Amino acid sequence: MRLFSFLGKFTFICNIAFLLFVFFRWMELKKHANQIGDKVMGIPFFKDLVVILGFSAIIINLLFLVFYFIFLITRRIKPISRWLVITNLLFLAVQFFYFYL
Repeated sequence: MRLFSFLGKFTFICNIAFLLFVFFRWMELKKHANQIGDKVMGIPFFKDLVVILGFSAIIINLLFLVFYFIFLITRRIKPISRWLVITNLLFLAVQFFYFYL
């Protein structure tokens, strides 16, 4: 169950990376619309990591919630904080809306 607790926390981190990914994408689209160069130096490693975690967040989030509901049905789960499950569920809804609509 420690692995499952780790997966829940890692899923939350991926969801935060998803928010940063959406923010970076919005900034890139805004920059191209204005055609004004900015003087901010980017951090390519951080940005690449955020993009990878942001894209994979929907898959990791879905896996976490499927495992959670399987463990919940079989009653083999130790208490995991409800705010983490509810937050990940809300993030999954936002991710489906963002990627598929």
